[in-house]
Amino acid sequence: MLAVAGQSVAYFLTIVLARQLSVDGFEAYAVASAAFTLMVMYSPRGLEKYALRILPAMFQREDWGQARGYLRFGLRRTFATSIVLGLVTFLWVKYFSDYPAATKLAITVSCLSLPAGALVHYYVEVLSANGRDILATAIFRVAVPVTVFILVGVFLYLPIELSGAIAVGSWGMAWLVMLIVIVIMIRRTTMPELWRAVPTEKRSTWAREARPFLVYRISLALLAQMGVIAFDRLHPSAAAVGAYVAAMSTMNMALVLATSTNRFYARRLSILLEQKNFGGVLELRRERLRWLLPVMAIFLATVFIFGREILSFFRPEFVNEGLAALRVLAVATVITVLFSLAPTYLKYTGHNRTMRRIVAGTAAIQLILLVLLVPRFAATGAAFAYLLSMSGMYLVSSLMAHRELANLSSDGGA
Repeated sequence: MLAVAGQSVAYFLTIVLARQLSVDGFEAYAVASAAFTLMVMYSPRGLEKYALRILPAMFQREDWGQARGYLRFGLRRTFATSIVLGLVTFLWVKYFSDYPAATKLAITVSCLSLPAGALVHYYVEVLSANGRDILATAIFRVAVPVTVFILVGVFLYLPIELSGAIAVGSWGMAWLVMLIVIVIMIRRTTMPELWRAVPTEKRSTWAREARPFLVYRISLALLAQMGVIAFDRLHPSAAAVGAYVAAMSTMNMALVLATSTNRFYARRLSILLEQKNFGGVLELRRERLRWLLPVMAIFLATVFIFGREILSFFRPEFVNEGLAALRVLAVATVITVLFSLAPTYLKYTGHNRTMRRIVAGTAAIQLILLVLLVPRFAATGAAFAYLLSMSGMYLVSSLMAHRELANLSSDGGA
């Protein structure tokens, strides 16, 4: 509920920006946001998602020295990577890209916002690993977009023209405010023994074991944002790009159910696997599907029935460009949400090579389909590229995970 509430604010914010910005300004905002998403997914180097795998067990056995060492290692690595990555991206955009001036400025602001955003992404998983899932969701999914919305509202009342760069900068200021808040919350909610312990680090081990999480995380972000970035390069119509972004923003209303609740399920999955309770993992999967299936059915019906009205909230010209894409993306989103826990299981159980092959194949398929379909079918082509590639990835992962769990459970693992 918290995640949906926060995503509703973010969704309404996107509608406001689509209406208040020019078409070109909204395109600059969309491209800069996509670039930020890719950078912020890479910056923690997989250590944020690996925290959900390793920290719950450390906290449970009260291994405070290693836990503190991991927190410190993740902090340094995330911050250093974000600085380097932001600088490299800025130099490339400024001197080597052919983006319009408005897009270049918006991406530059994204680079400045990166360190704060990356640290928030890292710390929210640390907070979840410590059993504070609701607090983490409240900060990440609600407080951040609400802060951005307030800042955008302030800028709308100032005697300046709202631009894509200002909209992106509002997100940057929100990340900085929430970074301060989340650091305070971690200090207050973590056992005091953690901060008194002498930190011990296993840098090479943690970096190696976090790498599969990085590969999957950045690949997933690339697959999600590839359509926007490739679309911007392959199709010159700013209205078509805006329509596709509006459709993707609508899909995020459902995707947030997976990204937010999976943080809770991933922690439980880590503990069940530590106990070798494979029957419990199967029950966890059934428990998740029991409430997700009806929710996804309602979502799909809403998009198909009211798709035209949904897109008209953004801009009337987005309807013709994006209606078919919206419906295709809705089908892809339902499949993605329902089976999104399967890749987490495969990563937790060491199927790293398999996951790399699946993700690499998915990226190759999507890129080929984008090149083939976008010039001819615009937003609908990009949507079909997303549907075919992402659905294939999640269905294959789910089949593999289910077969392995069924065998382990029948062998008496539970």
